[in-house]
Amino acid sequence: MLNSNKLKLTLVDDDAQMSEMLKDFFSGRFPSSIISSYPTGELALQGMFESPDLIVLDYHLDSSDPTAMNGLQVLKKIKDQFPDVPVIFLSGQEKAEIAANTMKYGAYDYVVKNESAFHRLEILTNNILGHAHLKKNLGTQKFFNRFLGILVIALIIGMIIMRFSR
Repeated sequence: MLNSNKLKLTLVDDDAQMSEMLKDFFSGRFPSSIISSYPTGELALQGMFESPDLIVLDYHLDSSDPTAMNGLQVLKKIKDQFPDVPVIFLSGQEKAEIAANTMKYGAYDYVVKNESAFHRLEILTNNILGHAHLKKNLGTQKFFNRFLGILVIALIIGMIIMRFSR
């Protein structure tokens, strides 16, 4: 499961230079990360054997190959396969309707490729890590609450049995 030290990250971008910049960025900010990078959505879907912790997905994956799936098509398939995995869209498109569409189909957020993109990616990734940490702690707390509940019931039953056995 996801923790603050180790992040299983999948990058999907058909721009080799951007893909390399993203790898450098994430490995610098999250040094223990396991990063998989794919130039097409088709390859990413084939390469995701187990659920990643986070997917960063380019919107225009079909810019170099017009027959390739675009980012929105890939998002729909990812959400079918891994509904709980957060997907951050990364795109040069600044159109509100495109951003709204990605969110409609399950994207965690939409980041425009500009001078603040890497800063936003870091904030979003830290938010995702924080949410995962809270979920994990909540699961542990639920376990202990159940355990304590069973223990209290056992104590009450024990007291009742002792009282009637006198």
